[in-house]
Amino acid sequence: MNKLFLLLFFYIFSVCCTFANTDYDKLYDEAELFHSKLYNDIDPFQDEDSLKYAWSPYPLFRTSAELYFKTIKIPPGYYLLTPRTLGGKDFILFKENGKVSYIIPVMKKEATPLNFYEANTPQMKKTPWQKFSSGVKKRFYSAAKDSMRIDPPKSLIDIQVEIKYIVMTFYYGESKYTILFRRTPY
Repeated sequence: MNKLFLLLFFYIFSVCCTFANTDYDKLYDEAELFHSKLYNDIDPFQDEDSLKYAWSPYPLFRTSAELYFKTIKIPPGYYLLTPRTLGGKDFILFKENGKVSYIIPVMKKEATPLNFYEANTPQMKKTPWQKFSSGVKKRFYSAAKDSMRIDPPKSLIDIQVEIKYIVMTFYYGESKYTILFRRTPY
């Protein structure tokens, strides 16, 4: 029993030290802005996503505070967040009314932990009729699978406020993206 307690203690201590040792200043300074311009400020893969998924795959993010990233100031408002790889690097696109307003680089990209969404998002309980009808729908559409649009990837946004930074962790499908914003402009 003591060995189990000691093992658990060291595991928790190592996880806490990992979070405490994150050097946000270094990550922020090393991040590079996207230096190109998108044609007409339109996401080049937006049409492909809208044809592939049953509904919009982009999560809606609402901010009530101004966010600062180097020379970019994101005012309060509603934005659709979209992760993209542009020029071999990962970015998060902030969209308004179908147009890309801001492009913010990703500081860290990791894999989403197994069963993350089941543990951290509320699950809808289905009635017996809903279970029956979804089963019939799956069997019916299995014959014509190509015509059925798929559900968009699951997503979740987590915000942590640190002393100098706002850390946004964006879970999208099987990837976890970490973005930093300054609390105040330079």
